[in-house]
Amino acid sequence: MRILVLAVGLLCTSLAQAAEPVKIGITTILSGPMADRGQQEQYGAELALDRINQAGGVLGRHVEAFYADNACKPDVGVLATRRLLEQEHVPVIIGALCTPVTHAIMPVMQQAMVPLVIATSAGQDFVDASGPNGNDFAFKTIPSEVDIMRGLAHWLKSQGVESIAVVADDGAFQHANAVAIAKAAKDAGMTVTADETIPKDTKDFGPIFDKLKSGSPSELVAILGPSTAGFFKGYEASGWKVPVTGRFDLAGAFAAVSQAFRDAGGASQLTGVAVFTPALDRPEVQEFVNAYKAHYGLVPTQRSFFVYEATYLVVDAIRQAGSDRPEAIKQALKTTTMPSRLGGNYAPDDHNHAHTPLQILGLRDGKPAVIATE
Repeated sequence: MRILVLAVGLLCTSLAQAAEPVKIGITTILSGPMADRGQQEQYGAELALDRINQAGGVLGRHVEAFYADNACKPDVGVLATRRLLEQEHVPVIIGALCTPVTHAIMPVMQQAMVPLVIATSAGQDFVDASGPNGNDFAFKTIPSEVDIMRGLAHWLKSQGVESIAVVADDGAFQHANAVAIAKAAKDAGMTVTADETIPKDTKDFGPIFDKLKSGSPSELVAILGPSTAGFFKGYEASGWKVPVTGRFDLAGAFAAVSQAFRDAGGASQLTGVAVFTPALDRPEVQEFVNAYKAHYGLVPTQRSFFVYEATYLVVDAIRQAGSDRPEAIKQALKTTTMPSRLGGNYAPDDHNHAHTPLQILGLRDGKPAVIATE
């Protein structure tokens, strides 16, 4: 009888363990002025998990995400990450959206020996710091600004562009991209005729365009955020016909110029580069876009997409490993070749360079459309 009771007890314990969900930690911005960005990530993860669990989960178990709000503050992010590790005992974390928080939690994850999938922090420094010759527990999946600008430079060169002028808003993101495109252009054999920064709250763009024009570049590369509307109003006023490309809101640029300017073809040479666009006409991407719209009534952003794919990547690693132990997940992530819906795959190399294509965008009926991939 004692043996029978023991056997029943062991069976119950085994069943209870089998019923426990596979855990995934996600730290993102869920409060404060940028909470909408974190919600975009959360929606991407939840859509992926809904589909994964409908298909049977992984290892015969349900997959559950445990979220930690980092509020885009490093001290808050570190505490939130420790809670995921020490209280929820998650074996892997996706995060952290906010660049300073990602920097702050990387050593925490390394010390805990738990893998961190950096799905949306785009800095090149994360590439440089990750992989076997850096933080072996960090896996970066989104292209960095260097990857993006190399792709843009390669496309410009293929279009016969011989020289560029670079202009960027005064911000860390814009500055990093401006540095990256200037180097990529030079490496591709192009001349950089000017490299200008737009001071905050600039109202008169005339002097900036005078400087940009002086070197007679064959293309203007603009890295813009808050100044997008003012810059393109200034571009129209300048009478300059040089084509403009870069990283800015194409639809916002189109909306900023006058109808007469559009009718005269002034916006026809606007292009840009993106890591993801819902306009990409690939069946796998359109299926994701339509499912996201059906679930949330919203168009997905790149944050939604890359966390969606990162969730699949983590679950695929757990499936490959046959385990949800951190070390097993890490080893599976190091050897994965999971394809991306964008094309390419997530096979990590020495420093986790991205292997997904970029999209070159143009305007079609005033809306961004893919005109090439790089």
